[in-house]
Parts: sequence; structure tokens; C-alpha cells
Amino acid sequence: MDLRIFLVGFGNVGRAFSALLKDRVASILCSSGVNLKLAAVATRSKGTACHDEGLEISHLLESERITGRVDSSGQKGVLVGKPVVDMIEGLDFDVLVECSSPDLERGEPATSYIMMALDKGKDVVTSNKGPLFHNYHILSEIASQRKASFLFEGTVMTGTPVFSLFRRCLIGSRVLRIEGVLNGTSNFILDMMKRGSSFERALMEVQRRAYSEPDPFLDIDGWDSASKASIIAQVLMDAPFTPFSEISIEGIRTLDPDLFIRADRMAGSVRLICRVEKQADSYAISVKPEILPSNHPLCSVSGITNGALFMTDTIGEICITGAGAGPLQTAHALLMDILSLQGNFSRR
Repeated sequence: MDLRIFLVGFGNVGRAFSALLKDRVASILCSSGVNLKLAAVATRSKGTACHDEGLEISHLLESERITGRVDSSGQKGVLVGKPVVDMIEGLDFDVLVECSSPDLERGEPATSYIMMALDKGKDVVTSNKGPLFHNYHILSEIASQRKASFLFEGTVMTGTPVFSLFRRCLIGSRVLRIEGVLNGTSNFILDMMKRGSSFERALMEVQRRAYSEPDPFLDIDGWDSASKASIIAQVLMDAPFTPFSEISIEGIRTLDPDLFIRADRMAGSVRLICRVEKQADSYAISVKPEILPSNHPLCSVSGITNGALFMTDTIGEICITGAGAGPLQTAHALLMDILSLQGNFSRR
């Protein structure tokens, strides 16, 4: 059974996803009978390419490395230059994988691409926070109406299975409160500063390792954390969309060095903490650097690791930790979401 993938975005995550797909396609075919084909790639600035029989990923990766373009691989039969909207409208594909850079101000153009694909009954997998933050409820409703799947494990905690855990294992449980360390970039910087590094040096190191967003200030000023907290609240608590203007956000750019001294005295750690709490008829979301005591479950979440503490109405507290940054980890989340679509696809 062929499953044709249309990839939108070819930055760090898109490249890592393509490389992972190339490495795993044979073993996935052997174990599941699903033949994953990269039918098309579309980008904002590197061109577009599609092929009826599937793009040759090795050639695609090599040509993009050399030329910075996805439309110069030299593979015979490749069509190039088609606008993304026309490709979504006219191409034969099964799942849209949207991993372009997030636009947290409006969620565009990714939201429009996802909406178009879902409206056509196509499954969608994304690691893009923008559409989820601004339009989760709208997109989920379209998916439900069109009987399409809409999966997004890679948007929060870089694919550590938060949403699939609740979807598969905790059906019927209600989330009452959330605390989280949801930004690996900030966590890495805080750990370096604890060891004596300056903020500027820590920021350069996190950029060198490609852990940060293209605009690192989305990470260090708390906007990325706030968007993730809102996404979790919308998905797991059925909270409405909360704009940034209604979220209390404080980043780590101007931290008082005394905070680290006080944390050492308490044997605790400085962490950028997201909180979501359900109030009478509303939800309070906040992001703020705090000192966590040594006995707090998130105190030991270090480096680029993320962690989230959920209070549920059925089994009390659940703490989940895992990778919080990295193109490969996000690519893996995209691939796992795609493979979870097998049952839906085989019934069509």
C-alpha cells in the first residue's frame, strides 16, 4: 500500500524528516506493508517539486545541500515551480506534512494550507505551532466534518508523546492543571548560566546546535512557551484560544543573577515555568522563570529536556519528560504520526 506524502517546509525539520524517511522507508514497508513515498515538496524560498512516482530523496537532499534549492535535483520527470496552493488543490497525495517555520502572530500561511488539505479530506500531520495556537478548534472541526485525521505530536515537547498518551491511554481523564518546562532552548541556556556562562554565550551555543527557533527571541522571551501552554490547554482541557495579550509572559532575557544564587542555596533550579489553571469559567495561562525546590518533579529537567506535570481527576499527578529540542526528534514525531494513520488510510 502506497502512502503519498506532500511535505511543506524544508528547513532543519524538513531536511531531518526527509533523511529519516529515506533511512526508514524499507524497514517500514517490511514491517507494516506501507510504502511511504515523498510525492512533493514545497517551500517559501527554495522552490517546489513533485513527481508522480515519488521524489528521489537522496538526490533531493544532496541538491538542496549544494544549491539551497529543492527544485534542482535533476531527477527525470520532476515538475517544478507550481504554487503551493495549486499543489494542494491538484496533486495526488494522502497526507500533508506541514513543518514550515511557525508564525506565532497569525499562524499563516500554514493554517490556510492545512485548512485546504483537511477540506479536501486529506490527513494532516504538523509540527507547526502557529496553526494550533490560533486555530486548533477550527481545524479540528474541519477534520471531523471531512473524516480526516489531524495530528500534531511534534508541536509540543518535540514529539515526547503527550497528546497520544491522553488520546490512547487516558481516555476519559480530565486535566485540571498543568505545569511545564516546555522550551528546551531556554532550559539549556538556564543550565549554562547556572554553571557560570553569560546569557550571550549561552544563546550563541544554543543557536550553534540548532536547538532554537529561527528567531531565538521567541524562545527566550517566553512566546514559544506560551503558545505551547495554550495548545496543551486547548487540546487537553478544551480551553478556548487565548491571545498573547491575555497570557502573563515573562522571559529569561533579563534575569537577575541573584536568582541563581538563591536557587543554589535552596538546592533548587531556575526553570521557565508554564502554568495553566482552570478557574470558574476561564483559564489562566502564565509563563515565568521560577526557582523550583529540589523535590519538585520538574526541578531535575535539564538541558534541552522538556517536562510537563498534569493534575488529572482520575489518577492524580502524571509527570512526562523527554526531548525538548532538535530536528531529528521533531522529524521522528512527524513520522510516528504518519504511521499512526495506517488504519485510517487502509479503510478508505
